[in-house]
Amino acid sequence: MVSHTVPLGGEFSLTDLPGGAGRLDVLCRAANDAFLISHGIRKEVALHYVIQDQVTISLWGPRLRHLNPDERSTASLLREALRSARDLPPGKERPSTPGITVRRLGLAGLLSDLRSGGIEPVLLDEGGEPLRGRAFPNEVAFILSDHQDFSPAEESILDGIPRVSVGPVVLQGHQCITLVHNELDLQEEQ
Repeated sequence: MVSHTVPLGGEFSLTDLPGGAGRLDVLCRAANDAFLISHGIRKEVALHYVIQDQVTISLWGPRLRHLNPDERSTASLLREALRSARDLPPGKERPSTPGITVRRLGLAGLLSDLRSGGIEPVLLDEGGEPLRGRAFPNEVAFILSDHQDFSPAEESILDGIPRVSVGPVVLQGHQCITLVHNELDLQEEQ
């Protein structure tokens, strides 16, 4: 998930996630929908936030701890990750809290890392091919933006990536994550 407005330094109040925290509430809802299931967590999931094309925060399902259904506690985890990235040299990775790492890495670098790991990116786009019934590779990463459209520079980086749509109505990002999980769950059952 690409984030355009979350402050890089992690200096924001946990009581104003939609305002002073640069719509961090959007990212928190995405984390909850990416990982939380009834009485558990999806262990096979990783979620990467690219913050202002400079910092990548990664949440790793198999090791993730302290993720709760409320936005405030998730925001606290992300704020800690941003604060731990302040003096981080480019390309270096640092653990923040259990199951969360942070790197000085932008969108192009993250896509390169995913591809080198055998993971194929797919862009969630309202104008894409329908998600339902589409076959996906075993290792796939779904790319989406926060509350803003991708910038022209980001669109250039994303050019050539297959695009899928979750349906005819434009939804919020976290809702798209739920629908993607549902489709993949249904396909796994077959």
